[in-house]
Order: sequence, then C-alpha cells, then structure tokens
Amino acid sequence: MKDRTWIELSRAAISANLKNFRALLSTKTLLTAVIKSNAYGHGLLETAELAFQGGADLFGVNSLEEAKLLRGKYPEFKILIMGETPGLAERISEVSDPNFWIIVSRTEEVRILTNCKPSPKIHLKVDTGMARLGYSGTDLERTLSEIKSEGLKIDGIATHFASTEDVLEQKYSKEQMKTFSEAILLAEKFGFKNLVKHACASASTMLFPEAHYDLVRVGISLYGLWPSLQTRLSLHLSGKKDFNLSPVLSWKTRIVHIKTVPEDSFVGYGSTYQTSASTRIAVVPVGYYEGLDRKLSNNGVMLVNGKRAKILGRICMNMTMLDITHIHDAEIGDVVTILGKEREEEISADDHANWTYTINYEVTTRISESVPKKIVE
Repeated sequence: MKDRTWIELSRAAISANLKNFRALLSTKTLLTAVIKSNAYGHGLLETAELAFQGGADLFGVNSLEEAKLLRGKYPEFKILIMGETPGLAERISEVSDPNFWIIVSRTEEVRILTNCKPSPKIHLKVDTGMARLGYSGTDLERTLSEIKSEGLKIDGIATHFASTEDVLEQKYSKEQMKTFSEAILLAEKFGFKNLVKHACASASTMLFPEAHYDLVRVGISLYGLWPSLQTRLSLHLSGKKDFNLSPVLSWKTRIVHIKTVPEDSFVGYGSTYQTSASTRIAVVPVGYYEGLDRKLSNNGVMLVNGKRAKILGRICMNMTMLDITHIHDAEIGDVVTILGKEREEEISADDHANWTYTINYEVTTRISESVPKKIVE
C-alpha cells in the first residue's frame, strides 16, 4: 500500500554536512550530532543511524527517554543528555550508564549521579547569558564549592550561546565566551581540572573556532539548514564562502482526488478562497495534523510534476487543496513535493518559515512523528 505522505532522508546529505563540519574542527574536538526532538522532525532512529554511519562522535538528545530509545540499538555509543530529567532520584538505575554524558545545573543532581554505579559522565551547565539552565556568578561559585566540599565529581563544563545566529555583530556572544572562560578558571580553582569543555551549537561552530573547545553540538545544520540568514552572511564575511550545507529532508505526498469547479466557487472551510475562473483542484492527504502549518492557507505552494501549485483555501486537519489548472498532466496518484526539490523547482524549510513568520527549526520539527521516514541514497 502506498503511503499517504512520507519523508525521504538523504544519506549523502548528512554525510556531506558532517564532513564539512569536521573540516572546521581540530582532530581533538568531538562532534555531537544533535538529534533531539525526533531529530528536528527528521526521525530519531533514522537520523541516528545516518549520523552514526557518517562518523559522529556522540548523539545529543534532550531527554533520558530519547537516550533510552537510542541505547537499545547503540549499547556503548556516547549520548549527551542536554535537558533536565525530572524525578532524577527515582531513575538511578536508568541513568547508571558510563556512556551517558548528562548536563546538570544543581548540586543535588551532581550528588545523585556521582553515587550511581556505574556513574555517568557529569557535565555542569554554566549560565553565561541565556538565563535558562545553569548558574552564574555567586550561585555558580556556591555550587562548585558544595560539589568540592562533598567530595563529588564533575567531568565536564558547558554553556550555550544565546544570540549567535540572530545578529551579524557578535558582541554578546564574545561576552559569553569571556564569562565561560572565567567559569572554567573558577572550576579549576576548586580543583576541577581536565574537564570536557563545550559551548558551540551550529552557528557558533561555524563562526567561533576559538570556542570549539573539546566538543561541539551540531543541530539544525546537521540537517542542511542554516541557523539564520545572518549566520550565513557572517560566515561569508569571515571568508568561508565555500562552506556548504545540503538539505537532508524531502517531504512528499500524493494526489488523491481531482475535480474542476466553475468560476465563483468557494474553496474550503470558511469560504476564504473564491475562484475567478474555472479551476482544476487537486486534493492531497496532508494537513495540520501531519504538521503542515495552517498559516500556509491561501499562501504556500507545493510542487506537482515540477511546477508550483498554490494552496487554495484553508488547510484542513488531514487535507489540503491545490490549484493545478495549469498542470495539465497531473493525475491521481502523482507524487507532490511539500518540501524539497523537483526538477528545476525547490521549496525549502526557509520558504515555509518566511511564509508563516517562524524559523526553519519549527517547520521541520512540527512534522508529525507519524509521518513515515525513508532513507534514500
């Protein structure tokens, strides 16, 4: 039976993106493939396999639940857990894994993980300007003092840049680097030396070689998407004009119904579109349940036989209508490209982001996990 909608993942694209990032790093810097949140909509297990084959050193996930899903297939691969784990004290048996690298913010978390047998690698988060996880200033000093006085251990220290991808001028990121350097020195003052240090996500990995430290965490650009236009411009201004990214994901569906309606016909819920001439309409079985943003109603396009077909009317929960009046050879069963390239035309996650006033991260991440994934060469 043919799928109603599906995603194709390019093995060559992920391999190329990993290779390009590896070329930016020293041989001592580890590359983490961030595949949290269903791999930004690309499929957790499918992307893990591609990243593993492409030479990633670690998987980066948000939750213990994601780490456990991966552990079944990759029993000894290093997994960096970046989000908080609620009820950590009740999950000791689940986190007692020497190849889990767990980012924590508080002394009580360090205490719990230090006493695990075997203990995971414990990485302390430092807040350098994100105001999210971790501490800074006197709170960080107090935390390090408590860890030292109780004879606990930490194996790494980490932070996260707040605005690297949003600006061309990187003053705030450089202030964060300075704050992180001070935090590293403070940790060394308390006797915590030879820590695994990491700060960079995709944009900062491209732009700040001085902040690569021991490990980088590549997320959005693993999938061939730029963190922002500003990141791309900043990279080119720095002289790295030959750095390229290859989109990994194509999202496809099929025409399931075709009809012709006369002039002045209303299309869809709320009658928000009215035809100005006889119009040939194709129906595809994808809607906002599958993750197609409803703001694309009367706004976005899909590709039918290599030509752009406008979305007519409001996107439904499981269906969308397209204008194929100009695509005379379109038939029921034809493949329709929602995201990706077809012949000379292409619709990107950035196009969807621009049309719906959001970011490419959200465009792919919101695609339902129910949409099947297929790996293509």
